[in-house]
Amino acid sequence: MANPFVLFYVFHVIIAAIILPLYMAFAVGGSTILFYGILALNQISKTPWPGFQDLIFSQSGSPWHVPIYVLGAFVAFSCMVILAQYLTRVILARMIATEREAAQNHDVLKAVIQAMNEGLVFVDPQGCIAMSNPAARVWTKSQSDDEVVTLDEFPAVLKDHMQTVLAEEVSLTEQDVGAFDTPGPDPRHIEAKGCPVKDVSGRSLGYVIVGTDVTDHKNLELELMSQSEQVTSINEMLKVTRVQMAQREKMVAIGQMASGIAHEIGNPLASLSSVVQYLTKKIKSEDEVQQLHVVLKQVNRISEILKRMLTFSRPATSEYRWSDIDQLISSTLTLIKFDKRMQSIDIKNEVNGTLPTVWLNPQSFEQILLNVFINAVDAMNAKADDSPNTLKITRDCRGEVVRIRVEDTGIGMDQQVARRAFESFFTTKEIGKGTGLGLFISHNLITELDGSISIESELGKGTSVLLQVPVRPKANLFMSEKKAIT
Repeated sequence: MANPFVLFYVFHVIIAAIILPLYMAFAVGGSTILFYGILALNQISKTPWPGFQDLIFSQSGSPWHVPIYVLGAFVAFSCMVILAQYLTRVILARMIATEREAAQNHDVLKAVIQAMNEGLVFVDPQGCIAMSNPAARVWTKSQSDDEVVTLDEFPAVLKDHMQTVLAEEVSLTEQDVGAFDTPGPDPRHIEAKGCPVKDVSGRSLGYVIVGTDVTDHKNLELELMSQSEQVTSINEMLKVTRVQMAQREKMVAIGQMASGIAHEIGNPLASLSSVVQYLTKKIKSEDEVQQLHVVLKQVNRISEILKRMLTFSRPATSEYRWSDIDQLISSTLTLIKFDKRMQSIDIKNEVNGTLPTVWLNPQSFEQILLNVFINAVDAMNAKADDSPNTLKITRDCRGEVVRIRVEDTGIGMDQQVARRAFESFFTTKEIGKGTGLGLFISHNLITELDGSISIESELGKGTSVLLQVPVRPKANLFMSEKKAIT
C-alpha cells in the first residue's frame, strides 16, 4: 500500500472506460476499488488494537499501519477511480460526438461534391488524385464511374497544367487551367479553373480543379452568331431586293411603254407596207422594184419584231395546248437576235423535225427559254478574251420526255455557284444588270409543267442547261384533246 506506483492502478480503469462498454467499465472500476479495499483491510488486520490512540497513531511509525489513515486512503483512491472513470467517459463521449459530427460533415461535403454539376478534381502535393466527382470522371478517356487515381486519364491540358503547378510550386490564387472537349460520341466543351488548397498555417494541402460544362452556352453563342449573320444577310438581301424591285418597276414601265410604242409604230408601218406594195405594182423599172422589195423586207422585219414584243409583253395566261418545241425555240430566238448583245454571238439552232408536240403553256415555256438564252448571252459577253462565242441549242426525245440542251461558251461557274443558281434573288451580276429571278422563275415554271431544269458548268469553259419536259404531264395539268387548242 505504501508503494508510490499505486496510482497506476487507475490506468487500467481509464483504458477500460475508453475501450469497454459502460457497464463493463464500471465493473472494472468497482473491481479495482474492491481489490484496493482488500489490500487496505489486510494492512489493518496486521496492526494490534490496544486502544483508541492506536487508531490514530502508529506504534511502528508507518502511517499505513494506522486504520484511520488506511481508511482515508481507500476513500481517496475510490473517489479518484470513480472520478477518472467519469471524466474519461465524458471526454470520450465528446470525442465520439465530435468525430460523429466530423464524419457527418464529411459525408455531407462528399455528397455535395458528388452531386455538383461542375466537375471537381483534388490533387495532393504528390500529384495523385485524392478526390474526383462523377462530373469530372466524364473528362477521362474511360469515362468510368470508378475513382480516378492518375492524371494520365485526364485531358492533356489538365495534365500539363498540374505538372507545371507541381514542378514550379506555383502558389497563385484562382487561375484558368484551359478549355477542352470530353472524349466520346457526344463531346462536351469544358472550361476549367484551378486553385491551391492550404491549411490555416499556410501549408499546401493540394490543388483543386473545377470544370464547368459550357457546351450549351457555346452552342447558344454559335446559334446567336449564326442568327446574327442571317439577319445581316437578310438585311443585305433586302437592300438588293429594294434596288431590284426599283429596277423591275422601271422594266415594267418600259415594257408598258414599249407595248404602247409598238402599237403606235404598227399603224404607220402597215401604211408604209401598203404603199411599198402598191409602188412595186406601178413602177416598171426592175432596179427600182428590187429596191422597193428590200424596203418591204425591212418593213416586214420591223413588223415581226414589234409583233414578238407585243406577244411577249401580254399578261401570262394559263392556257395549255399542243405546242411545237422547234417553233417556240425559233420564235424566242427571233425575239433576242436583234439585241445588241447578240452581235458577237453565233447561234447554232439544230432543228429536229421528228419531235412530238408537247402539252404545255406556250407563253410560260417561251419565258423559260428567254431566261436561259439571256443568261447564256450575258455569260458570253462577260468574257475578257476575244474567243468565239457560240450559243448552241439541241433537242431530242427520249421516251415520253423532250429534252432541250442550251450550251454556251461563256465564263461558266464553279459548283458552289451552280448549286445556288435557282435560288431567288441570287445573282453574280452587278446591281442593275441582274435581278437573280430569271432561273428561279424558269425553275418554278418548268416544275409546273412536271419538267425539270439542271445545270452543268465549269469555270472558264462555259455552261450547259438541260430542260426536260414530258409530252403528257400529270393529269391535273392535262386537258383532253377535245378541248385542246391546236
